[in-house]
Amino acid sequence: MAMKEYYSIGETAKLLGVSTQTLRYYDRKNILKPIYTNEQTGYRYYSYTQFHVIDRIKYMQGLGLSLEEIGPIIHEGTIDHLLPLLSARKEALLDQINQTVEQIKDIDWYINYFTFSGQGDKGSDYYRVHLPERYVLEVPCDPDEPLSDMEIRLAEKKGSPLCSDLTFRRQYGYRVHMEDLVQQKFRPSSYFILIKSMPDFVSRDIRVIPEGDFVCFRTPILRECWNVDRLTTYFTGLSHRDTILALEFEDNLVDWSDAMYEVQIMI
Repeated sequence: MAMKEYYSIGETAKLLGVSTQTLRYYDRKNILKPIYTNEQTGYRYYSYTQFHVIDRIKYMQGLGLSLEEIGPIIHEGTIDHLLPLLSARKEALLDQINQTVEQIKDIDWYINYFTFSGQGDKGSDYYRVHLPERYVLEVPCDPDEPLSDMEIRLAEKKGSPLCSDLTFRRQYGYRVHMEDLVQQKFRPSSYFILIKSMPDFVSRDIRVIPEGDFVCFRTPILRECWNVDRLTTYFTGLSHRDTILALEFEDNLVDWSDAMYEVQIMI
């Protein structure tokens, strides 16, 4: 059977699995024009030799190249323009993969954050954990000031141009002193939020919490109801400890007044 010289736009679309609207768009954008257009009817016709060009356009679109990028490649008919675009597309995809991996890590962290409060109420029990180096954005506190003032000042720091590129973990905490804990008083010396990784700039508001072993207990610290007798017995002679943190673990997305805190005392 002899090969046809021309194929209508409908035949071409059906053979190559594209829509007629797509072929018309290629024509309108000067990416690929039909080999022949009947001036009287306006009907478009394509040749067999154009089929592989249409197929190549589809393939390159599948790789993520835009029609604006594909047009010059088709017109040039060489790989000189194609290869740099493919390399750039590869780098973009690798960057997307890295971003996705990091986002998955952030999701896992947040799942663990909310799972923490459901891992059994340790109550007044003490336990020991080894924690990695951590980084925080921190503001000093007047022990007698309202918590709302601390929140506002930390929010201002977070929103400053210096911190605009930082990635924060959604966990807040306080630095506290042993002498306040043994008096069953919540009087924080500073308020902070965790940062995902160490910033590449120096600021007095960025602090490092060193890696180390911590003895911990859980309490809704805002209610000032922990067991003081147990605390003083367990930590006799440790009032000089410098790194004592209270890390918040919310279990309610609206009301955090009864949120559980993990008090971490570095040993």
